[in-house]
Amino acid sequence: MPPRAAPTPPKSLPVRAPARPGRAKPCPNVARVAGMETRMSTSASLDAVKNRLAGMLVEDADRHVYRLHRSAFTDEALFDLEMKHIFEGNWIYLAHESQIPNPNDYFTTQIGRQPIVITRNKAGELNAIINACSHRGATLCRHKKGNKTSFTCTFHGWTFNNSGKLLKVKDANGAGYPDNFNKDGSHDLKKVARFESYRGFLFGSLNPDVPPLTEFLGESTKIIDMIVDQSPEGLEVLRGSSTYTFDGNWKLQAENGADGYHVSSVHWNYAATTNQRKQAAAGDTIKAMDAGSWAKNGGGFYSFEHGHMLLWTKWANPEDRPAYPIRDQLAAQFGQARADWMIGHSRNLCLYPNVYLMDQFSSQIRVLRPISVNKTEVTIYCIAPKGETPEARARRIRQYEDFFNATGMATPDDLEEFRACQQGYAGIALPWNDMCRGATQWVQGPDAAAKEIGLNPKLSGVKTEDEGLYTVQHGYWLETMQRAVAAEEAREAVGVEHPVCGHQHACDH
Repeated sequence: MPPRAAPTPPKSLPVRAPARPGRAKPCPNVARVAGMETRMSTSASLDAVKNRLAGMLVEDADRHVYRLHRSAFTDEALFDLEMKHIFEGNWIYLAHESQIPNPNDYFTTQIGRQPIVITRNKAGELNAIINACSHRGATLCRHKKGNKTSFTCTFHGWTFNNSGKLLKVKDANGAGYPDNFNKDGSHDLKKVARFESYRGFLFGSLNPDVPPLTEFLGESTKIIDMIVDQSPEGLEVLRGSSTYTFDGNWKLQAENGADGYHVSSVHWNYAATTNQRKQAAAGDTIKAMDAGSWAKNGGGFYSFEHGHMLLWTKWANPEDRPAYPIRDQLAAQFGQARADWMIGHSRNLCLYPNVYLMDQFSSQIRVLRPISVNKTEVTIYCIAPKGETPEARARRIRQYEDFFNATGMATPDDLEEFRACQQGYAGIALPWNDMCRGATQWVQGPDAAAKEIGLNPKLSGVKTEDEGLYTVQHGYWLETMQRAVAAEEAREAVGVEHPVCGHQHACDH
């Protein structure tokens, strides 16, 4: 593969401004020439990205060679395309409905680089709104969550209701606004283009042309159902969260949540601790899930469409799961096979690109947010079935704190490995990540365990240590990136009408 070239930063495009008294009009020919130079520069940059992508992923089934070029984790130009076309142009997870439970509650988050706020108005309706004032763009909601019927921008005092409608402009009388100011909602807050819920999990996209959410989630909805159906009332996010950053690319976390190969080496201390607790079970009030026997009773992986994937195992001690006391009730309602999966199996479900639903050593939502090509923010929340007994709830929280919390026995170890990987990727002497483990035993389509519960994955793995799930996820990433380059090239070719100046040129609007 050719050496990676540094991306050429696009030049800013001049915008024709209306002439002012005493000031000469800008020459349109100069603007056109500058625009042509920028377009050629951007086109050359896109050509370089396209060439790099062409050799990024190797999938040679005949020779069982599967590998990904490490520049996928370090290339700034690729990261910019990821933010625009994956994190802003596709569905991403935003929040859970239980985090905005009451009328006038709000919850702030981001879609890629765009701050947004999710509100529940007085009628109980949920809205996803761009968290920026329609006047001059200042962030409106500056706290993570709260309860407000309206939002007033502290910059110039404009006030909006929590559905986004502009209610009041400060000092509007005599201000000289034109007659068409704020007509037909022109200055209301902007809604997120697509906003949908599946079983209480809220997703959004800035792209109005994404497919329906259920189509995007596909077969992964069956795994979500197994998590939610542990209570007839559904799930809730418990109070509190942990947020931390790590020095590494976001795809490290997207991979690692379904990496069964690293558990025995990175998390050996947790495994040893749980084994010691088993030996002193009489005094063990936490009843941690048995990490020492993790995956020894069976397990594997499933890869789905659109980059989603699942790592699963059979528990050696399902009796210590908080939902174990209701296993017979679940079997009667959903059948024995599904009940066994709900209680007797761990699940790490990646909903690509930015969230893991983990129902294993404890139950949690793990949300990732790329900050830069080599820095990622992660926020984790404990989730639980509504209405579970106080004893089950206490056990669930203690298990969560034990393993997953930022101060637990697992997360710091993972973060150190992410940092070390990103550091290693900076070199060029060894450019490939290998992903061939299990290649001789991967199953195209569903294996026997998947068929038992009516699951239809693209690829099945018979061992938790197998790495085939990464080839499918990175394959979807590559397809998305190639479509992104094609979309940018099409925009370059035809030009886009700038909403201010009205000219045709290759700007990103």
